[in-house]
Amino acid sequence: MLLVLGKGGVGRTTTTALLAHGAHAAGLKVLVVAIDGKSSLHRLCPDGVDVRSVSAGSALEDYLLDQGFGNFARRLAQSGVIEVVGAAAPGIHDLVVLGKVKQFANAGQHDVVILDAPATGHATSMLSSVSGLLDIVEGGPIREQALDVQRLLMDAGRCGAVVVTKAETTPVNESIELISAIHSVDVALAGAIVNAVEPDDLLINLSKKERSHLPAEVAEVIEAAIARHQQSRHNIGRFVDALGNSVMEVEKLATADLNRDLVAKLSTAAYGEPDS
Repeated sequence: MLLVLGKGGVGRTTTTALLAHGAHAAGLKVLVVAIDGKSSLHRLCPDGVDVRSVSAGSALEDYLLDQGFGNFARRLAQSGVIEVVGAAAPGIHDLVVLGKVKQFANAGQHDVVILDAPATGHATSMLSSVSGLLDIVEGGPIREQALDVQRLLMDAGRCGAVVVTKAETTPVNESIELISAIHSVDVALAGAIVNAVEPDDLLINLSKKERSHLPAEVAEVIEAAIARHQQSRHNIGRFVDALGNSVMEVEKLATADLNRDLVAKLSTAAYGEPDS
């Protein structure tokens, strides 16, 4: 199971779809899980990849049904009281969502399960909610659920986090903090991706003499682009240092509307052509 984590706006959903394309092209049976119904994954993932949505409410209802509460759980869901039940028990919503994902992973119907996790703050609290519940719940089905989820999260052979960022100062700062949070809950780092990296070949690195013959406005644009690129490389370097490992860089595409074909193009650039 892969947990795709990162700050809001860095392209977690796109990265989830990219990973799905790569795994599908390698011949694996892939399940993508979206939290609270991110419909874009349906149009970004390739045909043949299963995409399912999980919400805290539906996961809690399913959990109560699994525990044999049957009609009671349905009545709670219909009345809206089920949300109050979740709010009254801090961490229970996150636990039942992770428990639902655990069910998918344990079912054995897919080779890989990819979770498009919430943004950094919520994702960190989601991962820590398991140990938090274990600290306050001494027994019963909730503790058993928390233990099962914890065992999966801490099994480096079955679960790992993929940290996604952009080559910008604030996203990299938050991603470095996220790496520490991931280590603190003993979840393995499976990889890291820097999204929307501007390709080097777009830079026009002219000599000072050549630039002196350009209009001032054009020279300023070129200098700003070079400075931006240098800052991006610096930020990527900081991210690599924090990871202690290399990262995958995903090239920025000149489009405002990603689709399945464009994500497939990114996947091919990142992973190479699949074996025939």
